Amino acid sequence: MGKAIKIWYLLLILPKLGFGNVAYMFWYRLSMRIGIRKKMFPQSVSLSGTFFFPSIRAEDFRKQWIPPIQSKAIEIMKGIFTWFSYHKQAVGTNPNWFYNPFEQTTLLKTNLHWTEYSDFNFNTGDVKIIWELSRFDWLTDLARAYKVSGDKKYLDKINTLLNDWSEKNPLNTGPQWKCGQETSFRLMKLITAAFLLDQYFSPSEALLHLIADHLKRIDGNIHYGIAQDNNHGSSEAIGLYIGAAWLQKNNYSNDNLAKYQKKGRKLLENRILKLVQPDGTFSQRSVTYHRVVMDTLSFALHNMQLLGEEEFNLKIKKRLQKLGEWQYKMTFGSDGDAPNFGSNDGAMVENLHSRGYRDFRPSTQLFFYALLQKRVYDSEDVSEAMYWRYGLASLDSPIHSVSLPAAEILDQQILILRNDKAKVFLKIPEDTFRPGNDAFHIDLWVNGNPVLVDTGSYSYNSGDLTANFKSVAAHNTIQFGDEEQMPKISRFLNGAWLKPSYVGSIHTSAQEQEWEGKYEDFNNNSHQRKIILSPDSLQIIDTVSSVLSSTSRFHLNKNSNLKHSNKTFEAEASLYYLEKHSIDLLCPKAELRSDEKIFDTKFTF
Repeated sequence: MGKAIKIWYLLLILPKLGFGNVAYMFWYRLSMRIGIRKKMFPQSVSLSGTFFFPSIRAEDFRKQWIPPIQSKAIEIMKGIFTWFSYHKQAVGTNPNWFYNPFEQTTLLKTNLHWTEYSDFNFNTGDVKIIWELSRFDWLTDLARAYKVSGDKKYLDKINTLLNDWSEKNPLNTGPQWKCGQETSFRLMKLITAAFLLDQYFSPSEALLHLIADHLKRIDGNIHYGIAQDNNHGSSEAIGLYIGAAWLQKNNYSNDNLAKYQKKGRKLLENRILKLVQPDGTFSQRSVTYHRVVMDTLSFALHNMQLLGEEEFNLKIKKRLQKLGEWQYKMTFGSDGDAPNFGSNDGAMVENLHSRGYRDFRPSTQLFFYALLQKRVYDSEDVSEAMYWRYGLASLDSPIHSVSLPAAEILDQQILILRNDKAKVFLKIPEDTFRPGNDAFHIDLWVNGNPVLVDTGSYSYNSGDLTANFKSVAAHNTIQFGDEEQMPKISRFLNGAWLKPSYVGSIHTSAQEQEWEGKYEDFNNNSHQRKIILSPDSLQIIDTVSSVLSSTSRFHLNKNSNLKHSNKTFEAEASLYYLEKHSIDLLCPKAELRSDEKIFDTKFTF
């Protein structure tokens, strides 16, 4: 696509992106290029000292939680760290913070100002790999191990690693300061560790200074995160708000703290009301990014309570309740899994538990207690994070019931159909926030197991492989020729955003639920999808109008036991960042009727 056409498509979506947001992004890139932003963020000297002091052992801890905590801590002590909650890598007891163990490469220049690093042009490949250990998941892993064992070696390891990190990563020097959200995640882990280790109101000078450095970085660039209308802005607002409130509570001397606190709170409230829609759908329409927002808000709510901050108003509380209910409704797997919708960067911000990355229940359980002082699951297995933040009494709190109707549409974007055996999720295109090429993608779960699935993201910086996973061809929907559903403007931005021309009502009976909708793309191709969920089958009828040849695709997990009449091919899916595995692919044949093509596909379970 030519540059002029890209500019044209960009101009068409300017009102949706927000004129102020776009203007700021142009200013941001200009200020980076001419060096203004570098001057805004002066580099500083390294910090050192004792970050955390000894504390008493937890005595009321559930015994079943102890073995996995100890196992993870022992791995860290041996120099085995975990990337993206999945990949274990032996990188030494004092890891190189600039090392990519997947490609065995090390960043050549580690002492540049963060503005001097390109977003996607590191000699080590994907910058997210370099960032991962600096999210400090190991910090709260070791803090929990210290609390349940009383073994001081874990506390010593925390201080050793933090001193080494601080020496190698002084303020505004190196890639670890490039992203405000990454900076906020670290701040959250540091304050959480202070709470776990009983030093929340008696922190060390070294910790106070480290938090203050993080606030300087977040504040100066927070409008870059806000302009993206995604979880960057909410995460950074929480970091700025809670970090400043905590420092003030601990009598840290800094004339900017009151300004930071007020600014962070105001931006956070703005983000909640703008990005969380009335039925709880978050702007990114991603299940894992939805969890990022939930986890960071759980952190905010908990700390607001500890610091005596004023509660959110009723409108915000209601919006947050819907946010939590959305995640509860998406969680269907017997092990707490959910559809692999949307972008997935491997983030699990709240790691005060030992459940797997694909288990969304600990996040939901903690969030509802933080918001309502109620649980949604009557299970201690998914309650460890809630225990760490709220103590033993939370394990016996009342149960909050979430209504699960047989059929519903959330914010005109997510269709959910349910019966005793199956659950169907379908993505309806919506043009309020940046969409992906997954219009009318459909997930099917049977007996708590995913059978028709989204293939995931894999990586944000793997060339053609990244493009393949983002393509319409990687979703359970129709593709017109070799075209995407929307023209690509840049790596994370499409043009000609889709909006449905028709969203039907859900028709239900004792035996089945039926829905249909339709959209047209920028080339005047149209796709109408009708689905019928019965007690033992799912029928999908696609009516397509296009001068291009059209392809129908359905991605099935291996051994799904779905019965169908189509030949299967090999494909790949990704449930974790930088992980992929083999799945089956169906490409049903179309029937020609007049000037339309009909794909009528039935799955029996």
